[in-house]
Amino acid sequence: MIAPQQLYPSHPECLIVLFDLNEPDGPAALDRQRDALGEYTDIEALDENRVALIIRPGWVSEPAA
Repeated sequence: MIAPQQLYPSHPECLIVLFDLNEPDGPAALDRQRDALGEYTDIEALDENRVALIIRPGWVSEPAA
């Protein structure tokens, strides 16, 4: 059996969070993440009401242990 890869590498290329804007808190949750991470994020539309929030690693102050 092969061991799974590390879930949170110490130097990620990016993190991707998916949002369903049809969910009651979907748009507000997306706004909160954008407010918290601002310039380190981009949004990519997947379809009409689903988006991917792409977070670049510059927001990380220290590498993961």
